[in-house]
Amino acid sequence: MYRRSRRSRRATLDGTRVTPDTIDIPEEGLNRRKAFARVAGLVAAGAAGGSVLTDAFTKPASAAEAMTTESGALAPAIVQLADAATISVDASLGNDFRVTINASRTMANPANPTDGQKITFQITQGSAGSSTMTWGSAYEFSIGLPQPTLSTTAGQTDLLGFIYNQAKAKWLLAAFIPGFASTTVTVTPPAGTYRLYSSVSGPTSPVSYSGPFMAGVLFEVTTGGCWLDGYWWWVCPSGQSTAPQTFALWAVYSNGLGSLVSTATVSSGQLTAGQWNFIPLTIPVPLAIGACYNACTGFSGSFPDTENQFGSGDPYSAGITSGPLTAFSDQSGSLPAPFSSMPQGPFGVAGTDPTAYMPSVGSNSSNFWMDVQVDTNAPSGTSYRLWPSYPTLPGTSTASSSFTLATEFTLAQACTLDDIWFYSPSGASALPTHCAIWNVASQTVVAGTDSASPTWSGAAGSGWVSCSYSGLTLPVGDYKVAVFNPGGTAWFTGTTGYWSNGVAADGITAGPLTAPGNSNATSPGQSTYTAGSWAYPQTAGSGENFWVDVEVTPA
Repeated sequence: MYRRSRRSRRATLDGTRVTPDTIDIPEEGLNRRKAFARVAGLVAAGAAGGSVLTDAFTKPASAAEAMTTESGALAPAIVQLADAATISVDASLGNDFRVTINASRTMANPANPTDGQKITFQITQGSAGSSTMTWGSAYEFSIGLPQPTLSTTAGQTDLLGFIYNQAKAKWLLAAFIPGFASTTVTVTPPAGTYRLYSSVSGPTSPVSYSGPFMAGVLFEVTTGGCWLDGYWWWVCPSGQSTAPQTFALWAVYSNGLGSLVSTATVSSGQLTAGQWNFIPLTIPVPLAIGACYNACTGFSGSFPDTENQFGSGDPYSAGITSGPLTAFSDQSGSLPAPFSSMPQGPFGVAGTDPTAYMPSVGSNSSNFWMDVQVDTNAPSGTSYRLWPSYPTLPGTSTASSSFTLATEFTLAQACTLDDIWFYSPSGASALPTHCAIWNVASQTVVAGTDSASPTWSGAAGSGWVSCSYSGLTLPVGDYKVAVFNPGGTAWFTGTTGYWSNGVAADGITAGPLTAPGNSNATSPGQSTYTAGSWAYPQTAGSGENFWVDVEVTPA
């Protein structure tokens, strides 16, 4: 035992006058749990402008507990939370929970709570900034300390403290301290996501420029079941605008020509200099295998540029491959974009709006430091198609004969049937007059799918049109989705060799939906048809794709 004098004229927390005294402190020192409670109480008091919390933070359970201590640093267990649309929390793992959020999120109710447990959240804004937090139903806020609004600046950290009240089955907010200093944020994308430049930083200085500018990158995905999560954009440490920018996605279908994928347009908040900035989409956008996409942004002023990156002999002469994500090389490289004059590193100076103009000019095989994030984790409740976000088909031929046209597919789990899709090429003035799902084993139409006079979502010649279904479930099995094209001006599209030696020779899989390649389809192969009438399609083609699609949602 040892004795230490502690003198005080006046208490500093509750205003109670204290006379000089001498306190005996046992050698075993302060208990760690109680020390954390004291610290948490002081933090909360500071956040409340000097007011004192209840004895839950400050009053020891007994005199003995009040008089124990441990030597060395005192710190509760730190738990790094995984960033996700809904962030999971296990209260049994510790007291200090930390996460960097890259989009607006929901904080789930903590599992395994203990009555009286105190936890803190340190929530840091990712490089996009301006993300919000929705709190689960087990978090409760008060009149004195209402639900807080997070800081919006990228890199800033907010501190929130909660106490669990078992009788209320609620986590009560006891402290909120916003806006700890911004730091440079390095974000590691979650598992199942892919980027082109995840471990590479852009240049330290931009190219000096004063007019409108658009920068892009050409890429494709090589498997089905991929989604675009958002865009990454490098901002140099100085000399480059940090003002909000618009980001867009085009599907390229010919030299210098593309169709805007309107669901993939998003505007950033204020950007952060000296780092990659992530601009997430509100809802991930599905991507089609084999489509050439141009992800781009527009702005005014100086821009990052590294020349001689994608041509023959350059660092990315064979393109860039990151899982199912592939960026093309320039035309002189070994993996050029599928159009003879489309360069990698496309740019444009026609304006600053990337939804109005698609950048399509090249210069010195440049890298303008535009990047994308592609995800193989399906969004909750998503539907699946073989060719989503593929508005205009490239390099196809059209025909006008009378045919039942089909695509074979299998389902690995029961799904609801949402739509039958058909691509009606430019110039067509009539649409298919029949559509249905055929069972391959019985060669009969699946009950409820036979539409002898389909109502299509668009006009003839407008590209993809759909016939909708409701309340119909397809069990696990092998099917053909088919339409009857009556000929004349009801043109259809055929892409030679698509299923036999082209893009989908190995088939396409998107979630539970699979379309086999020619060699793995049931006899006589993929892309079957029947000439002249509406009947089960069983005549072998030559691996053509007739672009008949199906959309399903797991039941």
